[in-house]
Amino acid sequence: MKEEIGFPDTHSKMGNEWPFPAKILHVFLVAGVTFQLITGLMGWCTGRIPFFTWHTLVGRMLILVIFLQWLWLFCFAQGRSVLMYLFPVSLSGLKSVLQDVKELMHYKLADPGPRAGLPGLMHGIFLLSATLVAAAGLVLFGTFHGWWTGLPIGLLLQILRWGAVALALQWIGHVGMASLHALIGEPLWRIFNLIHCRQKKS
Repeated sequence: MKEEIGFPDTHSKMGNEWPFPAKILHVFLVAGVTFQLITGLMGWCTGRIPFFTWHTLVGRMLILVIFLQWLWLFCFAQGRSVLMYLFPVSLSGLKSVLQDVKELMHYKLADPGPRAGLPGLMHGIFLLSATLVAAAGLVLFGTFHGWWTGLPIGLLLQILRWGAVALALQWIGHVGMASLHALIGEPLWRIFNLIHCRQKKS
C-alpha cells in the first residue's frame, strides 16, 4: 500500500475498516438511491413511475438517511474524520487525489479503505448529488401537497430528471470501480460487512 498523504492520526485509528455508522449509512444510502434510480428512470422513459407509492415512501426514508449521514459527518469525531476523506480540500488531500488520478492513468487502482484520495472524493460528490436530488424531491413533494406555493415546479422536475441521470452515471462508475477492485482481490466489499465491524468492537 502506498504511503498515506495527510490525516495520519485518523487513518491509523480506523486502519482499513470503515466505522460502523459509515457502513450502515452507506448500505441504506446505496439501497435507497438504487431503488429511486430504477423507478425514477423508468418513469422518465415511460411517463409513469412504477410503484409510485413505494417511490415516495423510499424517497422520504432516503431523505432521513441523508440527513443522518450529514449529522454524523459534522457532529461526531469519526464522522468528521470521514468528512475529510469525502472532501479532501486541504493541500495534502488534493495531492492525494492528484496522485490517485496519475496512477489511474497508468492503470493502477487507488488503495481501498478510509483514506483521502480520489475514491473518497467521488463518494463525496455522490453524496452531494444525492442530497441535491433528494432536496428537490422533498420540495416538489411538498408543493404537490400544498405545503407551500409559488415554487418553480418545472425547474424542480428538471433537477430531479437530470440529477437522476447524473446519479445513474456515478452509480455505474462506482459499481464498475468496485467490481475492478473485487477482480484483483482487494477487500473493497468490507464496507458492507456489518457483522465483522460489530464483532470487532465487542
